[in-house]
Amino acid sequence: MRRLTPKARTLAAAPLAATAFALLVSLGTTPAFAGDYARVDVMGFSADGNRFAFEEYGTQDGSGFPYSNIYVFDVDRDAWLGSSPFRRLDETGDATPAQAQAALERTREANREEAWDLIVSAGIAGRGDTVAHNPPTERGADPHLMIASMRPDVPAFGPQVELRLTEHAVERPARCPDGFGGMKGFRLTLTLEGETRVLNDDARLPQSRGCALGYRIERLVLHHPVNGGPASFAVIVLVEQVGFEGPDGRHLAITGRL
Repeated sequence: MRRLTPKARTLAAAPLAATAFALLVSLGTTPAFAGDYARVDVMGFSADGNRFAFEEYGTQDGSGFPYSNIYVFDVDRDAWLGSSPFRRLDETGDATPAQAQAALERTREANREEAWDLIVSAGIAGRGDTVAHNPPTERGADPHLMIASMRPDVPAFGPQVELRLTEHAVERPARCPDGFGGMKGFRLTLTLEGETRVLNDDARLPQSRGCALGYRIERLVLHHPVNGGPASFAVIVLVEQVGFEGPDGRHLAITGRL
């Protein structure tokens, strides 16, 4: 398993985006949305399942700058570990596609070097399996429901994990512009063997979330520690948020034990 996903950058350019949107509407023109959706690289769990890490990376809409965000989690606390997250955005000039790809690779490598000491001390070892995956390119699946077997080696046997996500309106933070629809929070539940627990239920938007427009369950990663005990999980959620040229896709993770 390689490295992954999120970045939830603040939207200093959002007021400009709202102005541009309003101008296009007033001219009777439908804007061509671009935006950017970050890619995810799962770095996996530690052998004991106590730690989890992923990277999200891509090219920022509007600026064209490459970025990388690395998140390291304390699984049981469902919280960032140490100095995580590590966020890097490199202000590169105009480039050909090949040059832009090379710049992104340099940005990712530099960010991994910055995060390396914490990754090593956390024991991140690429452990775990992606047992279900629903990327934004998937158009036929329910983005708010995911059901997965727990064991990839024997998928027809054993219990299943069910994830359900519902969106709800939340108060618009002062930092978020008008003109893009209402801001959304989400409630996420996990059901295993008839028992359901709530993993998240937003009363407001945290600042790290940006200006969220919607959500989808992106993947479920499980790790069964070699020394036994409950399996560790990481649910990665895609957050669609206001961007400069259109909706951007960033990620967050929720961790715990089954």
